[in-house]
Amino acid sequence: MPRLTVPRRQLRANLPPQEGRMSEAKQRPSWTWESYLEWEARQPIRYELVDGQVYATGGGTAEHDTIGNNLRAALHAQTRGKPCRSHGPDLKVRAGTGGRYPDVLIDCGPRAPGALEAHEAVVVFEVLSKSTGWIDQSLKLRDYDATPTIRTYVLISQDEKRAMVYTRDEAGRLGIQSAVLLEGADASVDIPEFDLALPFSSLYEGIEFISDRAPTP
Repeated sequence: MPRLTVPRRQLRANLPPQEGRMSEAKQRPSWTWESYLEWEARQPIRYELVDGQVYATGGGTAEHDTIGNNLRAALHAQTRGKPCRSHGPDLKVRAGTGGRYPDVLIDCGPRAPGALEAHEAVVVFEVLSKSTGWIDQSLKLRDYDATPTIRTYVLISQDEKRAMVYTRDEAGRLGIQSAVLLEGADASVDIPEFDLALPFSSLYEGIEFISDRAPTP
């Protein structure tokens, strides 16, 4: 099955030491979940906890931001008045033994005023970036797979109309064996379990691709 990938040389360039470039945070032998929460609450920017170490989260392109806003707007409309609700990108998810900040997520947990993390994330979305795309497809897939409440993981390309949808299979795993590749202007990310339908026409609204431009006479 086709996969969203980045060049191997780019993967190598972004690999050390474990995930992208080491953040400016003081590294410890291993951060616990509790020490991470206590420390991050006092920081001016967001940090993720990955394999016992903390990493600052970076910014994105205008296209990344536009797709994220389109996605949040569509999900907000479709979850209005329902038990589950959309969040992102400022609400963290406890993923495996660490913490992640998905671009967008659906949380079906109890509402808790002032909460800093989702209590029951069921769907997570990541908009792929050239510098971190391999992380979304490998380390984040691993971490979300290790989080049983997450039923669906969606990767959305910002460079072309394409998405990869991972759904937890009968064996309880999120993996390539259950992945579905969607591409083309008429495609749609549909998640029947939560009554969600996200056509590419709305996800990519405001984005101009080279292939969409009229040929020059």
